[in-house]
Amino acid sequence: MRHLQTRFWKLFGLALTSSLIVVFIYTQPSFLKDIGMRLSGTQAAAVSTKPIPQTYFGMHIAEPFRIPWPTVPIGSWRLWDTSSAAGLPFWPHLEREKGQWDFRTLDDCVKLASEKGVDLIYTMALTPKWAAARNDSSPYGDGPTAAEPKNLDDWRNFVRTVATRYKGKIQYYEIWNEPNLKHFFSGSIDQLVTLAREAYTIIKEVDPAAKVVSPSLYSDYGALPWLDEYLAKGGGNYADIIGAHFYIANDKPPEESLPLIRKVQQVIAKHKLEQKPFWNTETGYGNKQDNAFYSDEQSMAYVARMYLLNWASGIERFYWYAWDNRNVVTMLMVKEDNQTLTGAAKAYSEIQKWLVGSQMKKCQPDFRNTWTCELVQESGKPAWVVWNSQRDDLSFKVPENYEVQQVQNLYGEKTELGRDRILKIGSLPVLLSQ
Repeated sequence: MRHLQTRFWKLFGLALTSSLIVVFIYTQPSFLKDIGMRLSGTQAAAVSTKPIPQTYFGMHIAEPFRIPWPTVPIGSWRLWDTSSAAGLPFWPHLEREKGQWDFRTLDDCVKLASEKGVDLIYTMALTPKWAAARNDSSPYGDGPTAAEPKNLDDWRNFVRTVATRYKGKIQYYEIWNEPNLKHFFSGSIDQLVTLAREAYTIIKEVDPAAKVVSPSLYSDYGALPWLDEYLAKGGGNYADIIGAHFYIANDKPPEESLPLIRKVQQVIAKHKLEQKPFWNTETGYGNKQDNAFYSDEQSMAYVARMYLLNWASGIERFYWYAWDNRNVVTMLMVKEDNQTLTGAAKAYSEIQKWLVGSQMKKCQPDFRNTWTCELVQESGKPAWVVWNSQRDDLSFKVPENYEVQQVQNLYGEKTELGRDRILKIGSLPVLLSQ
């Protein structure tokens, strides 16, 4: 539950020096040339024509047995940094000593997910101290280590035990979390490919319907050669889905993540894996250590735009971090009472109403940084989502060919489009519909 404090903010937050920020944002790292890529602008990838499913809206819930279950819809739940009185559901907590299993937390999570009608992605990561090749520390205190297992049979037994116990109950298995960061995985890429191969083979043998997600790297530009090497060594063969995380600096708007998403996709395409589904299995906003807090309105704008832009970029699932983890991030979904919804949660709920069941035809900015996402709603009627990423007082004339009469904001309020067809738009997306 402390992992972002120990890496995200050091790598991409205010702890960066200004010179490093200049390097990452304004120059092209030399390794991009080595793998045949150039930095692109903010244009997103080709948009999926599939209807947007409920499962696109994933979530992390840190303490589901202490606080009320989310009162807004979520489609999928990633079991990372999830805890109960019995501990975390990681391997080091399931098998604290060799052969001594404690499934209480994971059993409870699986039962709760079934009751709430959400599917699960379970991340197989970290090694118990007794099984580790080295006692390399992780962000989770004594017990969980970042090292690879010293004996592959211990890993195989863990994977087989979990996949057998939860056959048909856990739908997705993710092989490690952010392994390009040493405090999550201190082994080599070759060793991780081996772990992924063994896990994939066992999971498919035990539960053929289950899907496997690749190790979800922490994506900054320094992660690209890591991903390139992992895929070059065959890692992509042991995944049905490619996963990544796309945290950006506290003061950067969601649109700043798009060039990095495109870079990751280009590495994937280089290895001819672009037909595999691409998921963002963890991203959020706000560094608590840096006192990076946001107003409700800014939170609403960022959450809505992140979900619009991730889908427009070809990402088929996006797991927000987090509903309630107050130790790490600040853009959460509930306030201190763990019941009152924040602006982030209101936007998370409202944007689902706009998107679920709809098809997105295109989503792109104009020269004034006004973004327009064209939708075909489930009813077959056209709709458009519009915002400006840099101004909050821009006059926007709705084109005559937009067959719309209604304007809806993220608060759920609806107004009639005026006869002059001119709106004031800004950072908060609005929905134009019939």
